[in-house]
Amino acid sequence: MKPFNIDERTLPPLFDLGAVWNILWQRRMMVMASVGAMLLLTLLYLAVTKPSYTATASILIDPRDSHATDFNSVLPGIGTDSAAIASQVFVIDSRDLLMEVLESEGIESDPEFSNPGLLSFLWASGAVEKDSIFKRFERRVSVERAGLTYVINVSFMSEFSDKAARIANAIVDRYRASLSGERETANSDVNSLLADKISGLQKNVSDAERTVGDFKIEHQILDPAAGGTLQSQIDQVTDQLIAARGDADRAKDKYDQALAAGTVPADLSKLSEILSSSTTDKLRDDYNKRAAELANYETVYQPRHPTIRRLRSELGRTEELMAAEATRITRELNAKYDLAVQNVTTLQAKLDALRQQSKSSDAAQVQLRRLEARTQAARSVLDDFLKRAEETSQLQGLQRSEARVISMAAAPVQPTWPKPFLLLPVSAVLGLIAGCGLALVNGPIRQPQDGSPSPIRGRRQTIETLKDSGAAISRPEPVPVNFGEYRLPARASSGANSCVRAIRRRLFQAGSETFSRDLLQLLRQIILHLTEHPKPYVLLVSSIQNPFEAKLAAVMIGIGFQETGQKVLMVEFDGLAQRGTGVFVNGASGLQTIVYHTATGKGAYDRSPVDDILADAGTFDFLLMIAPSITGSGWDSALLANADLSLFALGPSEDVAEATSLLRQHLDADQIRRSATLVIAPEVVGAGESKMKRHIQPTGDDEWSPSVVERHG
Repeated sequence: MKPFNIDERTLPPLFDLGAVWNILWQRRMMVMASVGAMLLLTLLYLAVTKPSYTATASILIDPRDSHATDFNSVLPGIGTDSAAIASQVFVIDSRDLLMEVLESEGIESDPEFSNPGLLSFLWASGAVEKDSIFKRFERRVSVERAGLTYVINVSFMSEFSDKAARIANAIVDRYRASLSGERETANSDVNSLLADKISGLQKNVSDAERTVGDFKIEHQILDPAAGGTLQSQIDQVTDQLIAARGDADRAKDKYDQALAAGTVPADLSKLSEILSSSTTDKLRDDYNKRAAELANYETVYQPRHPTIRRLRSELGRTEELMAAEATRITRELNAKYDLAVQNVTTLQAKLDALRQQSKSSDAAQVQLRRLEARTQAARSVLDDFLKRAEETSQLQGLQRSEARVISMAAAPVQPTWPKPFLLLPVSAVLGLIAGCGLALVNGPIRQPQDGSPSPIRGRRQTIETLKDSGAAISRPEPVPVNFGEYRLPARASSGANSCVRAIRRRLFQAGSETFSRDLLQLLRQIILHLTEHPKPYVLLVSSIQNPFEAKLAAVMIGIGFQETGQKVLMVEFDGLAQRGTGVFVNGASGLQTIVYHTATGKGAYDRSPVDDILADAGTFDFLLMIAPSITGSGWDSALLANADLSLFALGPSEDVAEATSLLRQHLDADQIRRSATLVIAPEVVGAGESKMKRHIQPTGDDEWSPSVVERHG
């Protein structure tokens, strides 16, 4: 096996611009002939092709609704929706509308469209001929919307400019007429439907009103306006009863006063106050007159005088008449009182009867209200239909079309096609491209005396020679990833704990941003080289010779992960560890730590440390195992079995290449792919912040150099 290098600069380039130019120059006559032929064909096309003119008319679909009245239109406007405006393009370009224009403009007899051409023998009937004329006519029509505006451009192409303008305007007029016709037709249809519906609604209202009237007659429910309803009767009787009770009370008071007055002539004045009577007034006047006359004669005559006796006799008769009148008045008042009581009793009985009748007629009232509500609903619907019918009948001829012509089509001056100033340059370019393609396909002009192979053929022969000889591209041997150099504030002569404390202070003191940034970059590189799996991730930290560098590197990485919120467990072996029992917090690093001891000092442990570590570290995110030096007596390759990444710390005097060679002696290829090296150096006094130096770029195991070829033989 003998490796050798191939310099790619000795191979010809994949695309030789000089060779291409040589071919084109040698075949220049072919290129020029192609350009000339294309120009000749273009000139011939321009000579035989009839010019075509395109006329364009522009219409505006006005989304605003014109309201001459407050009536709602039967057919609403197109609206402001962009899709509705775009749909009008298809309406204008529809077959029905274009067919109407074709018939109205006499396109069927126009030679421009009716000329069947060379393939006329293929058509079998007049229907097919008309369809072909329409297709030729349809291809000349172009309807486009101007962007997202409400403007639609209608174009027509013809061999005659005036015909193009005429047909374009005819299409626009037909479209506007169709919009107006649609609205008028919609109004007529709605009027017919409303008329048919109104006759049925009128019959429904008439039947409902008749049903209500029959129900009132059947249940003796009268019109409230006439006072004949049951409730109104109850109210009237109640008012009469209240008045009768008042009359009875007043009659009783007068009767009681008459009884209290009695029949004595002196109390006859009280009766006159209760009930006015002319007889009582005459008797009282006669009595007073005779009493006064008697008193005058008693002063003159003796009691036995005949005059005195006569006057006393007359006065007695007057008293008897007054008593009889008082008795009559009392009887009259008693009769009035009895009549008032009887009237109250009669009205009360009538009121009770009405109330009893009202209780029995509640169900009829509910049914009546339901019938009346149904009648009112039918009457409302009928009124709406009558109103709408009148509105639609008055809208005839008042609705304006939404399409407004903003630019009529005018006869164009210049033809749309063909365009010589466009076709000639384009044909020249196409002829140049075609000539160059033909020249490159034919290749260079071969000379008989030149037998040397071309550069492209030489390259092909070289590659075929390599394939025939069995050459193959080989992959380099895997090497550990180099994470760079880190300068730490530690001295080998100082104690381990003091060095760890110095690293921790440097991470948290002000002015160490560069050091913290370098440490964060290191953590990112470590995470990128880990394969995702359930936690914890196992990192093995060791060294080549001095375990002191491994200790510092592990502490630096552990503190970094801890500051990013990860739970870290530090595992130490033998003399590198601070003595403790179980998991404890290291006072110098602040990390949770556990110590494993060897039994014999020769690499044999009391039990499998990796199994114990994984069994106790289920709650941790990262495990940092500080293993003995790889060249020391305590090294055990079993530690690498479950390690996700092995980090080997080197001193400043150790060479990375030598360390890589040493690792290849102790590790297999897969373990080397899962390993990395980093240099731990003491900080330079007076240098300020610690800086990371990367002298070796990280290299993955899948990188290989294409210049290394291994010959098998």
